Amino acid sequence: QQPAMETVMLSPLAHGQSRPCAASHAPATGSRVERITSRPCVGAALPLALVASGLTVPMLAARRSRASRRRISRWIAARAASPSSAEVQTRAERNLLNNYGKRSLVFTHGEGDWLFEADGRKYLDFTAGIAVNCLGHSDPGWSAAVSKQAGLLCHTSNLYLNTEQVTLGEKLVELSFADKAFFCNSGTEANEAAIKFARKFHYSAGKPREQFIAFENAFHGRTMGALALTWKEAYKKPFQPIMPSVDFLKFNETAGLDRITESTCAVFVEPLQGEGGVIPASQEFLSALRARCDEVGALLVFDEVQCGLGRCGKLFGYELTGVKPDLLTLAKPLAGGLPIGAVLLTERLAACIGPGDHGSTFAGAPLVCAAANYTLDQVSSEALLSNVQEMGEQLRAGLRRLAEPRGFKVRGEGLLNGIVFDDAQGCGAVQKKAQEHGLLVLTAGAGNVLRIAPALTVGPEEIDEALQRLEKAFA
Repeated sequence: QQPAMETVMLSPLAHGQSRPCAASHAPATGSRVERITSRPCVGAALPLALVASGLTVPMLAARRSRASRRRISRWIAARAASPSSAEVQTRAERNLLNNYGKRSLVFTHGEGDWLFEADGRKYLDFTAGIAVNCLGHSDPGWSAAVSKQAGLLCHTSNLYLNTEQVTLGEKLVELSFADKAFFCNSGTEANEAAIKFARKFHYSAGKPREQFIAFENAFHGRTMGALALTWKEAYKKPFQPIMPSVDFLKFNETAGLDRITESTCAVFVEPLQGEGGVIPASQEFLSALRARCDEVGALLVFDEVQCGLGRCGKLFGYELTGVKPDLLTLAKPLAGGLPIGAVLLTERLAACIGPGDHGSTFAGAPLVCAAANYTLDQVSSEALLSNVQEMGEQLRAGLRRLAEPRGFKVRGEGLLNGIVFDDAQGCGAVQKKAQEHGLLVLTAGAGNVLRIAPALTVGPEEIDEALQRLEKAFA
């Protein structure tokens, strides 16, 4: 039976709280980002961006109605054209490598915080593609930016410059501690590049260093160098030998930092461990780490692949403590859903990297950089970062009401949060029940942490709806 039309609609984001009138970079009309950045200020009759455009309330209502009809038409078309979930699963088993295990859900399209199957069943997505879809699904402004660039130029290789790549580099440098940016295609590639840049830095100084330091519960990627920096033994054992000379220290403990010595090339750390269990690094720990690296001449690398770019309520995770790294790696949300990675670095490191030291065929292509330029403009806006902070507080308060009476702890920053269960079995059971109630969440740590990471544009109604569904999962 076809669901009621209301099930296809997105809940409005406005909730009557004071907001900035407009962001510095205006998104395309109709996007979820616009609904955040143009929320009324106190005493304003209409958002300034809409007043300037000459739109009236009836005109806005008509526009919303047209947008609703377009969404419904897309849903009907997707349903008619899509094969059944069972058919897709059979074809996947026949043709795809089974490295992800059995996957029971097959989605045809998404709108904002919602994902839809071909039969019309919808799910509230509080995974955001593992912290990738920072603007939600099918943001109109993002879609327009990608579509426009796809009609102009998609790929040239790095034998030539393209304006979108240069513009993205300028923005990242302007917004961060860094002097230079390097682009690649994923988070693990960004960490591989950081490994090479660190090695080249000491080599250029005439004093090559081999040792790397990482931390317990760390996750830095699945390629051979980044895998060596990753804590979980099950990820590494079948692929030995991997890069040697990596020592692991206890995360958030200053005792033992003396194992960082003048033989240490670089220290890799996440300002907030995501895969490791949603564990924020303390001010004391990161400050001591910075001081020790400076003392022995080791480089400090912050892996912000998951926690960076607005996820923690600041544009960059290092801003939570003010401790600045020498290199910083980015990826997941940078292009809002397209594959990209980046390394930000200071001039003293950039000066030792020359032509031929590293490269990538696909990195920094015009299409993905156009998506990243649009996405970065939105996630760097004061209004969106305020939304992350406010919605994060609302989410954590609700999670505590559910978790603390059961003896579970809630931890996290911004919109990367977790409930710490006693064991993986209990956590997995709640995750499964949440899916049955139409809520998608993740696990982390040793499987004992329920990881919750919605889009950064999520609104209060979606937060409340997720909490209601999660409460049913706990029952």
